[in-house]
Amino acid sequence: MNFLIMSADSYLLKDGFIEETSEVARKVGVDVQYLDFSLYDNPVEALTSLENMSFLHAIEDGTRPRLLWFYNCDCLAPLSCSLTYSLRSLLTTRATNNVQCVFIAKKEALELMFNNHSAAFYHSNFSITQQVPFSPDSN
Repeated sequence: MNFLIMSADSYLLKDGFIEETSEVARKVGVDVQYLDFSLYDNPVEALTSLENMSFLHAIEDGTRPRLLWFYNCDCLAPLSCSLTYSLRSLLTTRATNNVQCVFIAKKEALELMFNNHSAAFYHSNFSITQQVPFSPDSN
């Protein structure tokens, strides 16, 4: 089972999950990087801004254990986003599995990014959130 790329529905993610998980990772020597894509006009600006050079380096360098948070990354979902295809190449073709990535976005963006047969990350993820169907008979 491949857990290198995980996804999480931002609506279903428990408050404090990112902070708690990051703290556990740091305690065992994993470098944690976080990027909030909603703070930028487009995904290229987010990854190439000076303040995020360490995040970009972490994507490119798979020699050390890392946990990368792609937060509010809905902008990576459109099939026309060529950056997403570049990310897929970098993240899925490594000889090592030191880099763990968590893509956090709205359900619709995750569906497009991971479940559309034309998408860069088609079936390349493990979802860590799950919508539980409501059943009126489950009382």
